[in-house]
Amino acid sequence: MQFKANFDLLREWRDAEKLRTLAGAKPCIAIFRRDNKTLVYMCDMHCYNISFNMVDMCFTDDFGIKPDVLLTEMRNTGFERRFGWHGLQDNTLAYAAAIAAQRNIPIVFADLADDQMVDCINAGFPDNQITEEDLDKVFSAGGPDSKGNLYQQMSAYLDLYGRDRFMVQNIAAALNKYDTVFAIFGSGHYEHQRLVLEDMMGKPEYITRIKNMRADFSNLKIEPIKLCDFEMGGNR
Repeated sequence: MQFKANFDLLREWRDAEKLRTLAGAKPCIAIFRRDNKTLVYMCDMHCYNISFNMVDMCFTDDFGIKPDVLLTEMRNTGFERRFGWHGLQDNTLAYAAAIAAQRNIPIVFADLADDQMVDCINAGFPDNQITEEDLDKVFSAGGPDSKGNLYQQMSAYLDLYGRDRFMVQNIAAALNKYDTVFAIFGSGHYEHQRLVLEDMMGKPEYITRIKNMRADFSNLKIEPIKLCDFEMGGNR
């Protein structure tokens, strides 16, 4: 069968919150299976330590599923990405891409490029045109909300008619080409996309207990030492 995303099932943030199925259980992993195809969707909380553990967990032999391709929420800017000697581990999206690249797994940057985001927003807000320099305002406005301030409205529109649409379009294309697809996108995007994915693949199974792949500090007690007293500066 050919997988095709029904974009009409995408939900914006306000509606997705009402439909949330795993409140408080993020990050988590959703595993979809249909017709010998497998989608492993890592619902990411960018930069959180537990999210790095989730990525490590999914790429271990014990996980039992090997990816044929990785889709990540990185902008499809079209230029070659190089990793510093630390592996560009400043966020989990790049970290997952680095692991995949190290293992020669194909990688898809499945988020819009800056110019595509601007085009999408300007199409929806013809009286409030923006440039690429304004994108920081869109993403720092307090979260996507079609009833919020102007930049929140732009963020909600961009997700619904641009970013989430492109992400699920890439997921469908990957499933039509590969047997096993790994995807790592923000947990909020998963809630936006969940009904589309369930329409394509059926209900998933969830892994909500993320293994600690690094170090266990649960029984560690820290007793800091004091080196000096605070001395206030200024003229007051």
